[in-house]
Amino acid sequence: MGMRITNNYLTQQSLTFLHNNLNNTSALQQKLSSGQNINRPSDDPVGLVQVLDLSNTLRTDQQYSKNIQSAVSEANTSDSAMNSMISLIQRAQEITTQAANFTTGSDGRKSIGLEIDQIIDQMVQLGNTEVGGIYIYGGMKTDSPPFSRSGDTITYSGTPSTIDWQRSSEIAKGVQVNVNVNGSDLLGSASLTASSPLPNTFAAGSQGIFKTLLDLKSDLNASSDTNQTTEIQARLDELTANLNTISGQQATVGAISNRLTLSQGRIDDRKSVLTQQYATLQDIDMPSTIAALNSQQNTLEASLNVTGRVLQNSLLSYLK
Repeated sequence: MGMRITNNYLTQQSLTFLHNNLNNTSALQQKLSSGQNINRPSDDPVGLVQVLDLSNTLRTDQQYSKNIQSAVSEANTSDSAMNSMISLIQRAQEITTQAANFTTGSDGRKSIGLEIDQIIDQMVQLGNTEVGGIYIYGGMKTDSPPFSRSGDTITYSGTPSTIDWQRSSEIAKGVQVNVNVNGSDLLGSASLTASSPLPNTFAAGSQGIFKTLLDLKSDLNASSDTNQTTEIQARLDELTANLNTISGQQATVGAISNRLTLSQGRIDDRKSVLTQQYATLQDIDMPSTIAALNSQQNTLEASLNVTGRVLQNSLLSYLK
């Protein structure tokens, strides 16, 4: 015995098919409009979890990349500043060698003393190097110049090396890199009336470049005699020690810069892979999606025609 299909059943089925076709058409139109496969969770729950995970990783890597770029900028600026410091010390060595010569008279040494005084000012200026509004040699105190000069006194007002002064940057998950150099360790602070500068870590035979330069200036301006010439010669050893100190710090900065560059390279490589994975999951295939939409629109049009006839017959049956 066959089952009787009522007009009401046909009407409900037609409306259900029509509703499904409308939803499918709308979904394809939304994909074309957004260019994305997943526009709501119901489109692909598993794929959505993967897309969100990839997006989060890419955003996190982007922040790491910004941290690295900022650290590289500081490292490069510090390296450049220390190059200039080394050039100044080499110039000081050159003219100090001239001053230590017995044939250089008192007037000649005083003239050299004037140049040493200018070198001191330039070293102070380099000690106050900044990048992006940050004074890089001030330790944790980055908003004001760490070095100042008043006559024959050089003062360091940054974070001393005896307390926490290192600024770190997160370049990967759980990976922190110290990016700065302590100004007091690099250059020291001194006064001609002081027996020693603030506590620092320097190469043997040195108390910091500022101490050496101020003492050298004093020696050059003193009366001409054999003992004073001996003092000037002794400053050459100190200048060499100062040079070694700054060169050592520069090597450390160079190592940091290399590490940052390698880290950035890894992030760039990972970004390429993750972006491709994201595109595979989320970006639509435009030609196939357009073809699917055209096919779905034809199906929708047919569904509308069928539903229209069914509803018309149901209405006629009701009127009879």
